[in-house]
Amino acid sequence: MKVKVLKKEKNFLELMLEGEEHSFPNLLRETLLEDEDVEFASYVIEHPQLGNPRLIVRTKKKTPEEAIKNAVKKIEKKVAEFEKLLKK
Repeated sequence: MKVKVLKKEKNFLELMLEGEEHSFPNLLRETLLEDEDVEFASYVIEHPQLGNPRLIVRTKKKTPEEAIKNAVKKIEKKVAEFEKLLKK
C-alpha cells in the first residue's frame, strides 16, 4: 500500500490509500470513530474497479495523524488477540 497526502490542515487530513479496496479503509474508519477526539472519519472510493480509497479524518484537538496512529495500534492489538485465540 502506498499512502499519498491529498490535503492537510490543522485538524483535517485526506489521504489516498493506493492499492487498497474496502476492507482496510473500513476497519480504519470504524476504529477511528471509536476515538472521542475524532469528529469525522470516512472513506470514499470513486469507482469500484478503478479508484483508490480516499480516507478523510477531522479531529477536535489531536492531529489526524495521531488519531490514525492510535487507531492502527488498536487494530494491531485486536489482531494479536485474535491470533492468540486461534492458537488455543
